[in-house]
Amino acid sequence: MNKDFRLALLKDRKNNTPEKVIDFTRYDLLAAEPKEMTRKWSLLGTINQKQSRPQDKSVPLDSLSAKERAIIASRYKYLVNWAD
Repeated sequence: MNKDFRLALLKDRKNNTPEKVIDFTRYDLLAAEPKEMTRKWSLLGTINQKQSRPQDKSVPLDSLSAKERAIIASRYKYLVNWAD
């Protein structure tokens, strides 16, 4: 966690697999309550570790958008592969 985003990675060190993103939530996006009355809304980010939505499956770091990888690289350059 930092002031720009929350990032959580999961890695199987026993099998030395690449890290997978299990949580990525940006803090720079505007948040607003829904216009209609509902209890089914949240401020979850791209991927959330609670896995309460279909898109919350862990993914390789390189599969995030270029913009999301740039945001991560602004704080943690060593995590992002810029080969693409």
